[in-house]
Amino acid sequence: MAKADIIKIEALAGEVARDLLLSLYDVDVAREGPRTILRVYVEREGGVLLSDISAFSRRFGAVLEVEDPVEGPYVLEVSSPGVTRRLRRPEHFEGALGKRVRVNLEAPREGRRHLIGVLSACDGAGIEVREGDTAYRVPYAEIRKANLDVTQEELFGKGKKTR
Repeated sequence: MAKADIIKIEALAGEVARDLLLSLYDVDVAREGPRTILRVYVEREGGVLLSDISAFSRRFGAVLEVEDPVEGPYVLEVSSPGVTRRLRRPEHFEGALGKRVRVNLEAPREGRRHLIGVLSACDGAGIEVREGDTAYRVPYAEIRKANLDVTQEELFGKGKKTR
């Protein structure tokens, strides 16, 4: 899919999200066999509800039918970015400052392809991940994939103490 088509889809999705008091987090377009999968991630302060996802899906689906920016058959999937959300854009990294992240690198750095630590800085050129006392500066071009890294303890709290 052409970059211009993706930009148009993002603009259309952003308008629908704003109308529903949601924020557009990301759009991902992938080919799976003969059809295109259009994944749209929306969020809201305090968390997105299933009713928000449903309303966005209905309204954005109608917009796609009129505007027709996707060539051929496609499937629309709408969800929240989730607690282990993917970080792809500088604004995603800005929103994750001070949080634990997992970064997969394009090429090994100091013999390592993965960094897990606290995102301590980001700017237009890249990010800084702090693992203990060591800080790793990584340009965006060297990031294969990055996600928030949430531990089970953070999700579910500490388990029951046994006697």
